[in-house]
Order: sequence, then C-alpha cells, then structure tokens
Amino acid sequence: MISITTKIYDLNGEVNINQDPDSDLYKNSRRVSRTPTLDGGCVITDQGFSHGDRTLTITKKNISPFKAERVWYLFKTYSLIQVSFHDGCFIGAIQDTRLNEGNLQMKILIKEKISK
Repeated sequence: MISITTKIYDLNGEVNINQDPDSDLYKNSRRVSRTPTLDGGCVITDQGFSHGDRTLTITKKNISPFKAERVWYLFKTYSLIQVSFHDGCFIGAIQDTRLNEGNLQMKILIKEKISK
C-alpha cells in the first residue's frame, strides 16, 4: 500500500493506493561516472546512493473514481507531496500521471527520505 498525502493539512489531500505488482518502487542508480584517461584506461568515480535519485512508478488497474479524483487533485494542486510505503516516508513530486479507463499510471520523483 502507498499513501500519498499533502505536506500541509488539506481535507482532500490524501489517498491510499494498493499498487499493482508491476509497480516499480526501487528504480534508482548510483551516482557513478566514468572518465576516459589518456593511457586508454578510465577513472570511475562513485559518489554513492541517494534517495533523491529514486523514481517510483505506480500502476493500479481499476482504481475507484474517488481515488482517481484524489490523485488528479494532488497532481494539479501540489508541487511536493509526502509518500509513505513499506520502505519509509519520503518527500517527492508527481512527475506525471495518466488516468485512462479506470487505470492509473503515475511517476513520483523522490526528493528526500524523511523517516529513519
């Protein structure tokens, strides 16, 4: 289950979604770069992992009209939202959302993790 809420109080600013199994909650990459050197080799610089590089891809088939309306409201009204799921609580932004024939596809860009 994923909970999406506003950072400030809003009576209509929350929705809980039981995402489909094909949702991707772990898309991320390390901050790694490779630079070629003059001798034909390379230097690899690894600056580690950051939650700020995560993207959540959420899908839900047959989402209720009530929840679809709440998702659309959050998308068009708030630049930053709070997202909570089994991995913790995060601040993020809804990059895009698609509501088509009762199906939801949404991408959330994570800014930071706010839970330990």
